[in-house]
Amino acid sequence: MKVLVFSNFYIPGFKGGGPIKTLKNLFDRTGDIISYKLITSDRDLGDSTPYPNIQYNHWQTLDNTDVLYIKPRTKGYISIFKTVTKNSHDLLYLNSFFSIRFSLLPLLIAKSQKKQVVLGPRGEFSEGALSLKPLRKKIYISFYKKLKLHNNTVFQASSLHEEEDIKKELGDKIDVFIAEDIGSAEFAKEIPKQDSEAIKAVFISRISPKKNLLFALQALNDVDYPLVYHIYGPVEDEDYWNQCQKLITEMPLHITVEYKGDLVPEQVITKLSQYDFFYMPTKGENYGHVIAEALCAGLPLVISNTTPWRNLKHSGLGWDLPLDNINTFSSVINELAQMPINEHLKMRNHILNWAKQKFTEIDAVQANINMFNYAYKKRKGTNKNV
Repeated sequence: MKVLVFSNFYIPGFKGGGPIKTLKNLFDRTGDIISYKLITSDRDLGDSTPYPNIQYNHWQTLDNTDVLYIKPRTKGYISIFKTVTKNSHDLLYLNSFFSIRFSLLPLLIAKSQKKQVVLGPRGEFSEGALSLKPLRKKIYISFYKKLKLHNNTVFQASSLHEEEDIKKELGDKIDVFIAEDIGSAEFAKEIPKQDSEAIKAVFISRISPKKNLLFALQALNDVDYPLVYHIYGPVEDEDYWNQCQKLITEMPLHITVEYKGDLVPEQVITKLSQYDFFYMPTKGENYGHVIAEALCAGLPLVISNTTPWRNLKHSGLGWDLPLDNINTFSSVINELAQMPINEHLKMRNHILNWAKQKFTEIDAVQANINMFNYAYKKRKGTNKNV
């Protein structure tokens, strides 16, 4: 099967976050069964200059995938049009709902050519994501439905929760296939004991309202014990980051918050393993690769209940808490800060062992293959296998 993939960003970029990891893991784990070609931007999120040492508007092989990095404006649009109108692929796979260049444009071309489309909205229908620029998104969704672009499109949901979010906006009759994102297969080599009086928390993500860093900082005001909070990730929203910085300057003396800059993907697991817990009360994730990576580093989670990672306390993995009660976050962090060192180490080893079992299973890999197989059969109108 030949699948033509569109994504706003891909390696060597990393600022685009989870979708880059999703695609890389998909290509690595299923590339021997499905042939992928990817069209993506020639630069990383927020960058004004293209990647160095990359050929542009020419297909090149990257690991086991053919990639076309396209420039902005006219040349890029022409490349998209020419590629989609060719009959050399069986399916289109779009990795955004709201992207004009890498979703709407190829979708419109594909529909005119009667090509089958799989669309993964990557959490864009979560309540938290829709609360950002809501009027613009409401108009876009209305336009989308009026043109009936959702008809005969297979939507990928990474969980039952995301399926509910998609159907809430586009209607119960749309075709949704649940295929969990393929997670990390890298794990912490060892779990260190807490090595200081202050418990160490970490945030790794884009700094934007959706990731809810400001809320995370506000909750720290009611933490009673010494704590260090390190923040990694690109600044996507300067105004929002300015609000965060103002709050950081007003922190109690026993709370230390530092911004540590960007972190390339190869460093994430190693860096995470050096902390005591992962703290990110995001407004919504369809999967949350960095959450999965925190588990692979053996870190307890303190996150919101707006992701697929639920019932964490019952599983001994951490806490998923409601965003309508900021005090619950402060209370849980106080609980972690008071936890005996040996008990904390035991919890971390349990989490690491759980992650090794979870992320070496083939269920997610097979689910993604089944999704493309389903869409392919739907296109052909037969029961032919891949």
